This record gives sequence, structure tokens and C-alpha cells, in this order.
Amino acid sequence: MRKTLLAFLITSAPLLAQADDHPGTFIIAAYGDSTTAGVTASGGRNIISQNNEVSFLQQMLREKYGNNIEVKNHGMPGAQVSVLVYNKDNTPMDWSERMAKSDANMILINYAINDARINFFKDKGERIETPEEYKRIITELVKGAKANNKLVVLQEPNPICGKAERWNVWPYVYQLNEVAKEQQVPIVKQFSVIKENRDWQSEMSPDCIHPNEMLYKQKAERTFNVLSSTFDSVLSRHSS
Repeated sequence: MRKTLLAFLITSAPLLAQADDHPGTFIIAAYGDSTTAGVTASGGRNIISQNNEVSFLQQMLREKYGNNIEVKNHGMPGAQVSVLVYNKDNTPMDWSERMAKSDANMILINYAINDARINFFKDKGERIETPEEYKRIITELVKGAKANNKLVVLQEPNPICGKAERWNVWPYVYQLNEVAKEQQVPIVKQFSVIKENRDWQSEMSPDCIHPNEMLYKQKAERTFNVLSSTFDSVLSRHSS
């Protein structure tokens, strides 16, 4: 663990230095699926809640570092990671160009659930992502973001239960961790950590896919802990 952290700090030093060169608002762009957007159950149906992981994370960061921290929510219900690099007609999109134009200092990436679902059902009209293809795309995203001086943090998905469990998200979680090691970027552990609580399913919406607001807050706390421990010096420079 210490060797991995040291390697990350060494390889990230130029990015950290460049982030320090720009005081003022520190922008974090959170890309992901419906669990990033904040879908949860309310009144017998799913809604996008304002009390989601991204909003909780911004609140926590601002409490420690001030109001110059902004977390932008780019979550898209139903999305798999390929939406960032392919159009609907399967023609490629230039992620690196998007990163070059982005005002974000840091990128959060949270996909896997829909990737596993679509691969399981082999949905027609959807791009099928095996775990290996998922890994390839995540690697492309990390490299493209880093090449444009963005700090990158990967986020494991929350586990799913009930009938959705057969989608088998774990191989995607495994590949995500492999990318984190190979590209030497931090990763927020969620999948197995949440499962350590015997009653974790009680903190899920009835669809057994989306967390309730309490679990979203717990997920935000884990993300906050990774950001504040890894990037404290950078975030502190943006304190208001």
C-alpha cells in the first residue's frame, strides 16, 4: 500500500504542481451513471434526489476547504462508460479534446453497473462492453484526462442485489482496480466495503440497484476521505 501511494505521488507530482498554480475555484467533474446522478426511491418511484453522493461530497469538501470547491454532476441514468468515447451511432468521440476544453481540475469516474447489465442482456442497439473492453475505455479516459493536466480519481460502484445481482458487476470492479494500479491513480473503495455491513441491502432502494440517501452519504464520505488525504495540499490552496 505504501509503495502504491508513493508511486502515485511521484507520477502525479507534475499534475499536483500545475493544480497549485491556479488558485481560485477548484472544479471537480463527476462522470458516471444514475448512481452519480443520484437516482433513489421516493413515493414508490425512482427520482433524482438532491441528496446524492455528489452534493454530499461538495458539502463535505466545502466544510473543510471553503466555498471555492465546486463539484459538477455529470451523472447520466442508464449510461455505461462508452458514452464518453462513442456516439450513439458508434462513431468515436474525442475524449482528450473534451478534457482540453474542460475547466475541471479533477475528474471522478464512476461506471460499471450498466456496463455489466448491458453485457448480461446483450441489449440490441447498445454497445456491448466486456470487462476487458471496459478496462480499455477506462484506461483511455484516465490517460486522456492526465494528458490534459487533470487529476483523476476512480470510484468503485456500489454493489447491487436481488435479480440485478446476476448481472455480475464484480469483474468490472476488478478491472477498475487494475487500471488504478497500472495508471497509478487513486480509487475509492465502495463495492466490498459496503458489503461488509450485513444489513447493507436495507440501505438500497427497492430496485436493489440505487442507494438510499443514507448510503449516498456514506459513499460521499469515502470519496471525501480519499480526496482529502491524497490531495489535501492542492485543495488547501483553494481554501476561501
